[in-house]
Amino acid sequence: MGILSIRELKISCIVGIYPHERKIEQNLFVDVDMEFDFTRVAASDHLADTVDYTEVASDLTEYIRAERFQIIETLAQRCCARILERHPALRRCKFVIRKPGAVLNAQGAIVTVEQECA
Repeated sequence: MGILSIRELKISCIVGIYPHERKIEQNLFVDVDMEFDFTRVAASDHLADTVDYTEVASDLTEYIRAERFQIIETLAQRCCARILERHPALRRCKFVIRKPGAVLNAQGAIVTVEQECA
């Protein structure tokens, strides 16, 4: 087993429930950990035998920008499920989202979701 990670993926999008959040894009920062068996890719050394992290990052960016979520908990849950659905080789996904400035006098709000394949 191994873990493939993406760290601090910056996604500029509409997110939030307040009127000002529905008008102006904000930056979110995403971390993703994807657990799967590296045996096949280690033997072949081919991209086709792994999860393409550039594809995951691109898909997440497009999806989050298009959906214009209100609640980051919903965003995190759906993104985690999407990653697992699109990449059947994965056993587990951990998705962390940071929304800077969401809380007064704090660095921001953070939501973490972990899901395993059924």
